[in-house]
Amino acid sequence: MTGYAVRQLNPFTGVLQLVETPAARAVTDNGVQWRLQVMAARPEHTWRSANRQSQHAFFNWALWSPERGMYRVNANPIMDLGAMQKAADELIEALQAHLPQLPFQLADRFEYWCCDERGKPVALIGSTTDARYVDAAPDTTWQATTLEENGFVSESLARGAYPNNDRLSPRAHARRLENEVRKRAPSCYWFERQADGSGHRLDTTEALNRADFPALGIQTNWQEPLVESLFRDYIAWLSPLLLLLPLERDQRARLEKLARGHSAQVADHYRLYPDIVQPDLIEQARVEARLRRS
Repeated sequence: MTGYAVRQLNPFTGVLQLVETPAARAVTDNGVQWRLQVMAARPEHTWRSANRQSQHAFFNWALWSPERGMYRVNANPIMDLGAMQKAADELIEALQAHLPQLPFQLADRFEYWCCDERGKPVALIGSTTDARYVDAAPDTTWQATTLEENGFVSESLARGAYPNNDRLSPRAHARRLENEVRKRAPSCYWFERQADGSGHRLDTTEALNRADFPALGIQTNWQEPLVESLFRDYIAWLSPLLLLLPLERDQRARLEKLARGHSAQVADHYRLYPDIVQPDLIEQARVEARLRRS
């Protein structure tokens, strides 16, 4: 049984914490509510003939939290409910043992980056824990937000009379981010990262230093002042989720100040921050979130 973390990418929407046993896994993005998934034979194979090979997959079984225990159980009567409940009970036992270790270390050390003409990483587009999956190319276009998300508004672009809804798109500012990355980073490559932060490209022998990989998953240095301001606005908007990443303390301190203005997201995710440099700021955000939600 193991506990580990992986990033949710393209777009970056946070970090998932996982606890696994041989027959089940638990997943959370906030450290409070866990989704329990149990491995079982697919329903169409439950009454298969003796010579037919079984196909197994993870099925959502229930939700679990330390306060409520297990709830919202999805019990499909044509499946082996006894075996699934046993696997879920064993998973909960393992999960409770792992809770004091939260947040777990990132395990998705194989990373797929959009790179500039020199081969230097610009935007992180995908990752995996398993080297077997690096031959498959994920999306080749970096996304700043989901296509349904139009909440990101750049103050820098708005001041320059560039509206976020420009009749062509209700997320024009996010689309501008994506276009800038596309122009700067025309190629994508897989890298394997090492414990010291360095990494090497898997299709060549080229090795890169830790400083070559943007710690926030996106390059923040741009030649055009307006574009650089646009990316600064994006980092500020994303700051409560970026704090879920392992970061240097000075960078974390800057993000905590930016995240103070996003109290609800801070309150939802602070339990999974690997470190907190300014606890007073985080506590202020939590108090504000409680007041707004009361």
